[in-house]
Amino acid sequence: MLRKIALLSASLLCACGSYSSPPPNIVSIEPEEVVSGEASTITLELDAPLPVKVDYGRRTATVVLPTIMIGGKQVTVAQLEQTGMLRATVPTDLPAGPQEVRLELEDGNESLQAQGITVLPVPPELSPQTGNPNQGGGTSNDPELTGLLIDPIADQVRGVPFLITLRAEGPKAADFTGQVQISSNKGRVSPNLSNAFSQGVRQEEVVLDKQGGQVVLTVRVGKDIVAQSNPFKVSVK
Repeated sequence: MLRKIALLSASLLCACGSYSSPPPNIVSIEPEEVVSGEASTITLELDAPLPVKVDYGRRTATVVLPTIMIGGKQVTVAQLEQTGMLRATVPTDLPAGPQEVRLELEDGNESLQAQGITVLPVPPELSPQTGNPNQGGGTSNDPELTGLLIDPIADQVRGVPFLITLRAEGPKAADFTGQVQISSNKGRVSPNLSNAFSQGVRQEEVVLDKQGGQVVLTVRVGKDIVAQSNPFKVSVK
């Protein structure tokens, strides 16, 4: 992408007349899953060069950043990476569910993905721990759990279900019977919410809809307990 921009800039410096950029196309968005209320940044890959503004007197060319709308809200383009990828911030007040991602160029050309990202609901909260029957009642100050652990995940195949093993950590990990939210840094994972843990462990069958390398699953419970898997590869069937 950056090479395309450089070649386009060079040609414009030598050209006469106006230039109309080709229609853009959003090739990919990563991640496609973000959590409601959580500050997130997405990366967009385009397959067309961005337009440039040329100062013929100074012989300089400046890339014109596009306007990006997520869920109907204009967002900030945080960075144009050297690889040509665009990084944009996601509004924290978007409702849960699929959200449209629209990229608009200055000349009116645009690219649209109707369900470009999915906003996941706020992760389940931890249930309060009250009383300790082994000590005649009262209130326990020990947290229900202090962390989560994902057992190592081997390479997988797109669209083929596989098991992940989730483990609660902490003084009362074995008592945890709640659920955790599951998300992926590439594509979408189903389900997004696990079933209940039993004795602090849950084996959940999940499936991923996109292939790629360096895929990482993230699990969350409450506001502060987050765990990530090892990176693994998802191949095409």
